[in-house]
Amino acid sequence: MKQQYFLFIALGLLLSGCVSKMKSLPEPLPITAAKSWKMADFKKLSKQVIAVNQHTELQQYIAQVLDNNPDLKSLSATAKAASYSMTTASAEVGPRADLNLSGTRNKNVLKETSNSVSVGVDVSWDLDVWGKFSDNIDAAQHLADKAQYDLQQLRRILIIQSASLWVEYRGYVYIEKHLIKINKIQMNLVGYYQDAYQGNYQGLTSYEFFLDAKNSQSRSQSRLQKLQLEKLKTQRLMNILRGRLPTDELSVADDRIAMNLLIFTDNIPATALENRPDIQAGFSELHAFRRSESAAYKALLPQINLTASASKTGTTLEKALRGDLVWQLIGGLTQPLFNRGQLNAIAKQKSAQAEVLWWQYQNTVLKAMLEVENALTRDKLLAWQIEQKQAELGNLGKKRHAAETRFSDGDLSLATYFLIKEEYIETQIELNNIESSYIKNRFALIMALGLSIETDWKNHSEENNHEKS
Repeated sequence: MKQQYFLFIALGLLLSGCVSKMKSLPEPLPITAAKSWKMADFKKLSKQVIAVNQHTELQQYIAQVLDNNPDLKSLSATAKAASYSMTTASAEVGPRADLNLSGTRNKNVLKETSNSVSVGVDVSWDLDVWGKFSDNIDAAQHLADKAQYDLQQLRRILIIQSASLWVEYRGYVYIEKHLIKINKIQMNLVGYYQDAYQGNYQGLTSYEFFLDAKNSQSRSQSRLQKLQLEKLKTQRLMNILRGRLPTDELSVADDRIAMNLLIFTDNIPATALENRPDIQAGFSELHAFRRSESAAYKALLPQINLTASASKTGTTLEKALRGDLVWQLIGGLTQPLFNRGQLNAIAKQKSAQAEVLWWQYQNTVLKAMLEVENALTRDKLLAWQIEQKQAELGNLGKKRHAAETRFSDGDLSLATYFLIKEEYIETQIELNNIESSYIKNRFALIMALGLSIETDWKNHSEENNHEKS
């Protein structure tokens, strides 16, 4: 009677495990918001970011960054390690077999010795009745996918960041050349006013004009020094990105950045957001935690395992191999009892983490749409500013040409002619700044839309690290 009583208790505990249920949560949804979302304006974009066979300096620089960036190397190793986790999880599904070879040598009080050699195989197998191990494999696969998406995202960020820094640095080089011209004009103005005040034209030019010219020259020199400092800081950051010392030299052309740096040809729909690696990484991580959550709940269910062993024994290895085979087969059924509360808490923790990741994923999608909208709005504004500034520069070009003619004819003072030249150069600098902002904003738009920016940068890589980048 007592035996039947204990048997009923054991069956009751097993059945209590069988009726354990995983918390019902909705499966992750696709990006329905992104599919139904309509962009405020459709622009002609392209999957090709950097114009092929153009701007070789930029292509070589990006190739160096992708080859030597420490963060990219580190994340690449992390992604490789994540891929091995899936192999480890897959190994838990099948049976495990161990080959045993043991030998003993004993000597009793009568100084008699005896030898014993045993050869055998032990096999154990935890049956995946509820799919717990399969969930762990899926979780490892999704985490490996996330690591690959993170790697893709970092490559995209590095390409965009490298290109933006290159545009910024080249803009500094261009502006520096023109600020040197302005400083030369300011120096000539100071000399002109000084000669006019102290020389033969004393009394025709007020002393205040001379002071204003000196102050303007001082401000121009300060402006040039500040720009050179920003240029130096950008150069150091660019060297760090490509895994070099901050003090390494960096040489680029000093002409204005061509607007054909980016080629836009194809209409890209709003669903391009689904290709963003950061969105895909968040989606994969969410799936991984859902599978981990499922495995945690299934750990509360009864676990079934099989154990088999076979061995041969003899006084020598040869006799053991020839001896009779002894084997046994054991089946087991276990149900968590005293640690059930701990396992249940772990399962609930996984559920909470999955919910956190779900809302983080939703937030990533919404921010992606916001990034696109902001980039499109800024694109319109900068395009309009470029058009206006180009028209202004054209008018100032005509004004400068007329001033040259008047100055040659003696109808215009040297000071006025200098100021007109300076105004024209300042407008060139302003146009360069707007165009640089426009190109960098286009990079941000391409990044926000998740467009493919991979290309064969290896073809543009340098063989010598000390050549021009």
